[in-house]
Amino acid sequence: MKAAAQILAVFIVVSAPAFGQDTEAPVEDSGFVIRTESNLVVVPLHVYHKKQSVDGLGKEAFELYEDGVKQQIAFVEGPAAEGAPQGAARSVPTEIIFLIDFSLSVMMRNLLDFTSIRSTLLEGLRKDVMISVYGFADSLKRFTGPTRDFAKLKRAIELTYESEALGSRVYEAIIQTARDAANRGGNVSRMMLVFSDGFSTTGLDPEIVVQVANALAIPIYPVILGHDELTRRYSEGGGGGAWRQPRQPTPGQRRSQIPGGTRNPAGQLRRQSNIRHQESRQAIFAEIGPRTGGQSFDPTVLNNMVVRKILGSLADLAATEYIVGYYPSSVDEELTLHQAEVRLVDEAVGQLYGGQRTIVH
Repeated sequence: MKAAAQILAVFIVVSAPAFGQDTEAPVEDSGFVIRTESNLVVVPLHVYHKKQSVDGLGKEAFELYEDGVKQQIAFVEGPAAEGAPQGAARSVPTEIIFLIDFSLSVMMRNLLDFTSIRSTLLEGLRKDVMISVYGFADSLKRFTGPTRDFAKLKRAIELTYESEALGSRVYEAIIQTARDAANRGGNVSRMMLVFSDGFSTTGLDPEIVVQVANALAIPIYPVILGHDELTRRYSEGGGGGAWRQPRQPTPGQRRSQIPGGTRNPAGQLRRQSNIRHQESRQAIFAEIGPRTGGQSFDPTVLNNMVVRKILGSLADLAATEYIVGYYPSSVDEELTLHQAEVRLVDEAVGQLYGGQRTIVH
């Protein structure tokens, strides 16, 4: 009951007006609650066997439970079996959300280019896969809603580079973007790719982000920006990544002549402690990925080629995703939290990833 109250409180908190939204400003509504009632509920998941996607599974391969009570599956959509026609549109489309931190301390020009997005995420994927682009610093902007229009997406990416600003409300931006996407309604499978260093300039608890993303079944994929720079600074300041106490000088030898020595060891320790603190903040940001059914990307070097590989990984996830839909067998008089879970009938088929979400009806 305590956990349920906390999550319902989260819904109330994030139903407050979004901060500073413009450029296709989202339409506000009175709340941020998934009301299933007689509506279809969709649960996204993946199935792998020895790191390979298991394709061609149908309704008979899955079981679905709500609060431990078995439910009737309405339909299953997923990757076609080998030899079957590929690329057909599904009844439940996929939206890939780009959320880009354009704060002055983070923005890396030309890191994202439209050619990479087009070749990895649009060409070759199903025609129901669409992309939306948001950006944030101290305020959130929606540059384009879900679309496959090349011109719109190209302009949206350009706008992120033209919108440099101070501040970085990372966690608020993730929550408000998820809410804006959910408020568009309809049964849509969504995933969110977040480009940021993870250094939020506010004190919002990242745990709220996890709860909201899980409730909306939107897995988060953080791309860590600037970690390579922290690693470089740490290494330069500490001789390979760890500050070591220098040897004591021999008679007549100045401390500055000692290899590895420093004139200000206390200041050096403070600097190293600050860098470690920044790395711990990035680690918290990165953990949002696996905790919401996604994953984090923390490359040692970040350039256009690496981003292209990340986009390719996201394209693979979109192509191999299953959607299991059902209609709740009962609706409560008062809003109540429920846990939906999809399981494999035969666990020998493979390992199921995702397949859980919190709903309210």
